[in-house]
Amino acid sequence: MWVDLMITAPITLFLLWLYRYSVPSSAPAWLLRFDALLFVVTAASVVLIIVLGHHLIEYPGMGLNVMLVAFAYCTLVTLLGIGWGVRWLWRERAG
Repeated sequence: MWVDLMITAPITLFLLWLYRYSVPSSAPAWLLRFDALLFVVTAASVVLIIVLGHHLIEYPGMGLNVMLVAFAYCTLVTLLGIGWGVRWLWRERAG
């Protein structure tokens, strides 16, 4: 479990930093709150997927580690993609 968390940590931290760095300077308050909520949910989901997956799933060998890390990355990219999509929609509607 700890190895899986150490494998996912650099990519997760980099993508979360990139997400926070890309906040538009003219973003409204609701978008900043949404970004903060998404930031916390994304980080927590990556950790929970790996921790709960190791405690709840019985699978022999390294297959479980590979599946959990891949699922955590897919979740990370999906949630951040939703956030970037919301930003894009806001920018398109703002003009």
